[in-house]
Amino acid sequence: MSELKYPDGFEEIACPVEKTILLIGNKWTLLIVRELVMANGPLRYNEIAKALPKISSRTLSSKLKNMVNYGIIEKNIIDDSPIKVEYSLTEKGRQLHKVTRPMAEWSEEWHTF
Repeated sequence: MSELKYPDGFEEIACPVEKTILLIGNKWTLLIVRELVMANGPLRYNEIAKALPKISSRTLSSKLKNMVNYGIIEKNIIDDSPIKVEYSLTEKGRQLHKVTRPMAEWSEEWHTF
């Protein structure tokens, strides 16, 4: 894997909660992680886009690029004809279940209508 590229000033942030929010604290990143977890394997760009119909193409591309840069997902290029690109969770990304599972449990407890 190439060197990870974090946002400017990331190294100077002392609070681990703030660091986590900076990397994954938006709905699209966590929903992309959810889709990759539920798929239990790699997904192609169009499969992710179809699962998240309200995300714009530009936003999805940007989020995927950032997640690769942060080491949360990996981009695998399969040299076929035509070339295929798949995205899958890294070990770092798979560990996000420790964050997302309690979020789901909290929501289930407090937002059951």
